[in-house]
Amino acid sequence: MIGPAWAPALVPAAVLLPLAAAVLVVVPSPARRVVGLVAAILTAAAGIAVAALVISHGPLVVSLGGHHPPLGISLRADGLSAVFLLLSAVVGGVVSVHAAVHPPSTGVAGSRDWFWPAWLLAWSGLAAVFVSGDLFNLYVALEIVGLAAVLLVALGGPDAWRAAFRYLIVAVAGSLLFLLALTLVYSATGTLDLALAGSRLAEPDAGPLRTAVLALTMAGMALKSALFPLHGWLPGAHGDAPAAVSPILSGLVVKASFVVAIRVWSDVTGPVPGVAAVIGVAATGSILWAGLVALRATGFKQFVAYSTVSQVGYLFLFFPLSAAAAREGMPATAALGAVVTLAVAHGLAKSALFLAAGMFKEHVGNGRIDSLAGRGAELPVVTMAIGICAVGLAGLPVTLGFAGKWQLLSAAVGVQAWWVVAVVAAGTLVAAGYLLRPLQSLLTGASEDGIDSAPDRPHSPLPRVVTVLPLLLALVTVGATFAAVPLAELAIVGQTPGGPR
Repeated sequence: MIGPAWAPALVPAAVLLPLAAAVLVVVPSPARRVVGLVAAILTAAAGIAVAALVISHGPLVVSLGGHHPPLGISLRADGLSAVFLLLSAVVGGVVSVHAAVHPPSTGVAGSRDWFWPAWLLAWSGLAAVFVSGDLFNLYVALEIVGLAAVLLVALGGPDAWRAAFRYLIVAVAGSLLFLLALTLVYSATGTLDLALAGSRLAEPDAGPLRTAVLALTMAGMALKSALFPLHGWLPGAHGDAPAAVSPILSGLVVKASFVVAIRVWSDVTGPVPGVAAVIGVAATGSILWAGLVALRATGFKQFVAYSTVSQVGYLFLFFPLSAAAAREGMPATAALGAVVTLAVAHGLAKSALFLAAGMFKEHVGNGRIDSLAGRGAELPVVTMAIGICAVGLAGLPVTLGFAGKWQLLSAAVGVQAWWVVAVVAAGTLVAAGYLLRPLQSLLTGASEDGIDSAPDRPHSPLPRVVTVLPLLLALVTVGATFAAVPLAELAIVGQTPGGPR
């Protein structure tokens, strides 16, 4: 990269700034929220600055301590890093404002003070995942994200502790599978640098090893991302987490493991048809089965959580599409741009939807969908956000979700993967069905059992700023539609989709 001399310092800053702030806010202080919010704003600014440099100058590569791989460790901010740093900046900034203005949303009394150190630690781990150029750094960063996420879930109080413990088991199991994969890589290549390991595994006789590495990695990342049928932990963890935590988990944390899967697939092993076929089946199961379960969910946050499982399936369609492109001798850039666009659309809309669900749960007094009947007029701005997000998650015009699905369909048609077209079409119909459920209750005043519900519980008004934040994220999903093509093009900067083969 050719750019300002100070530019490489921004890459480690995006990781170290929230880490230092997390240590700082561990000490109880009346100014903890202020310090946490300032740190969040600075972290978001650093991420945006890194993305801007990647856009203007290309990938940024930083060798820590001046030592280059294989002896040293490198950080690499490419187009994929830039997109997810931007997503983290937007979602993280909005959630941080929400948590600072409305502290009750961060957890139960006595434990809420742990929100800021846990959240900033998670943000540091996320940034490290997005810019790591080394397998071991990816492993360490994933561990940081997983442990911080478990702590954030546990802030929901005793009712959330069981879900947090399940989440811990899943996080550790997924990390162990990935650790086995990188151990195999190191034993065969003598390095954990992504680019060097990929070049040394390129020999034809390394095929079985590549398959084993990729299978272990994908199993671990599918577990962490809650891909069907390894999704059972997610609805409880996301549904029982505090209102300010669920958007972080769904909008950002599940994306970290997806990014790791892309890094290993593209930079280390390349496409493996057998593994791609298994992932395709699992992705189809996520899209359709989780969508059908969401149709019957009774809790608003559980309904949104199952929707996350369904949406994750669309992201993992990249791998069978990439394998199909490799068979045709084509690059998988179209598929990568499409799924990254969908990841951003999902991160924005799902974060807004979880924030809105938390507000209605606090306003109504419980989280059941049928308790929303007739309540839309009480929080009109939040209701509007729910409507926009529902349209975006269903992939209907004019939203970023629609643009992402259109790109995904175009990529599938380009490699004649007609089964992907059928799955996306069926998933869109199912999504439209379950996403209309809360809107029906909110706007028509009728619950699903046909009994009208009137508000009879006194409640404290929510701060006006808090009610606007979900709508802000929802409007970004609409405005970003016009940046869908540049976003997809940015995602492939510095990438070799389809692998180094």
